[in-house]
Amino acid sequence: MRQRTMTRMLRTIGLVVVSVVAAMLLSAATAFADTTPADGQYGGVKGEQAGGGGGSLPFTGLDLLALTAVGGVLVAGGVGLRTAARR
Repeated sequence: MRQRTMTRMLRTIGLVVVSVVAAMLLSAATAFADTTPADGQYGGVKGEQAGGGGGSLPFTGLDLLALTAVGGVLVAGGVGLRTAARR
């Protein structure tokens, strides 16, 4: 019985560690998103264009793909923790 509890606890800790590392790796990508040295130094606005607008919406700075990925990782981690806690 004690061996079973230790195995379950180690599996849960491993799942939490993997979830946290995955979330950190996904969020670190935006820290290195500068395309030129001037963007990092002067805080250039990405997506800004000179001249008249072509009828498209401006870039707002919100990366929906990364936000969706982080949400998916959090949901998967929650489901995994809940599954591990039920066993």
